Amino acid sequence: MKILALVGTNAKFSYNRILLKYMKKHFRQMADIEIYEINQLPPFSVDTPLSEQTEVWKLKQKIKTADGIIFSTPEYDHGIPAALKSAVEWLSYKTNVLSHKPAMVVGVSYGRQASARSQVQMRQILISPDCDTNLLPGNEVLIGNASHSFSKDGRLINPEMRDSLEESFTHFVEYIQIFEKVNEEGLEMSVKQPTISEAYINFPTGRLTLKEVQQIFSTIPFEIDLIDSTDHFAWYSDKPNREHVRNVASLGETVQECHPPMAVPTVMKIINSFRNGEKDVVTRPLWMNGHRSLIQYYALRDINGHYLGTIEFTGSVEYILNLFENGAWSTDGNTGASKHEDAGNDENAEDSVDASTGASESSDDSNDSTDNTSAVTATPVEEADGSDATTGASDAGSVDANDEEADATTGASEN
Repeated sequence: MKILALVGTNAKFSYNRILLKYMKKHFRQMADIEIYEINQLPPFSVDTPLSEQTEVWKLKQKIKTADGIIFSTPEYDHGIPAALKSAVEWLSYKTNVLSHKPAMVVGVSYGRQASARSQVQMRQILISPDCDTNLLPGNEVLIGNASHSFSKDGRLINPEMRDSLEESFTHFVEYIQIFEKVNEEGLEMSVKQPTISEAYINFPTGRLTLKEVQQIFSTIPFEIDLIDSTDHFAWYSDKPNREHVRNVASLGETVQECHPPMAVPTVMKIINSFRNGEKDVVTRPLWMNGHRSLIQYYALRDINGHYLGTIEFTGSVEYILNLFENGAWSTDGNTGASKHEDAGNDENAEDSVDASTGASESSDDSNDSTDNTSAVTATPVEEADGSDATTGASDAGSVDANDEEADATTGASEN
């Protein structure tokens, strides 16, 4: 279980930070607690440029993948610190990243009443419509007299407070597990519906069951992501070992929400070039995760040319490049020799048969006057401006060298 814990102050020294560090160590057998410092965030303002919101975006990604959130708040003037309120504003303004996320509030202060007032305020904020967290009622952790409740090495030495903390955290973990079970059961029910496996889609070239469609996307050697026509992240293929790791929590987010702020202009430039018909494809060869990969973005259009969205294909090309570098295409295509002319005597002749039809590639019509070798060596006639005369598409125009090398669905730079 993964839990994200926010230190609710930007002070260099804080007993609330000490409390979270103690919880991280004390409850390590129950959960993996990651501590986040809100002093990394800029002060909230609707006018803050995207270029200054990178840390905000990173925090949102951490919350998406966390099973639960802990807010640790001190008490300043009977309320939460301004820095914590600013952080919550970032997490609730034009985003639903906190929606239905299991949340817990803890707090430490120097006074006898602990941080009771600030925790009440924090709870009111977290159950507001803009935050809409799943806050466990009555699960309070109130630690006062901080300087005497912790040892110099950061241990919570007050036995009553320690017992209260252990009880409350155990309840929080159980609370998270309830939601996880509900989500798993819902997923299992959707998979077990008989219509999923029995329904099929008719295509002009054949029909596929929904189960076959799903497995095709999981099997093909590249991954696919889709931004729909309204600029929302709509779908990704469930391919194992993806180059770009996706999370269902990002589905339905706008381009601005699911991309690092610095990359949003580049991403929108690609999408807008597709939407207004300037381009149909953008290609980027990149090094990713230590190997060579190819990313291609395509404008998804209907039969009438109307824009449906942007689709991204990503895959490693190491296997293909290794074949080439090891001489897999060493046969000279200009000799005129058919690669199947010895098929009758070759014990591996069955390799030249189309597995789906049984037809041999070399079984051309003897009356066909077309020279097979010309089909191999011929290249499309290029206009003076470099465009392909057969398609009108410019090869150079498919790669915008001025754009940042960004993932169109996440905006993450691969460099």
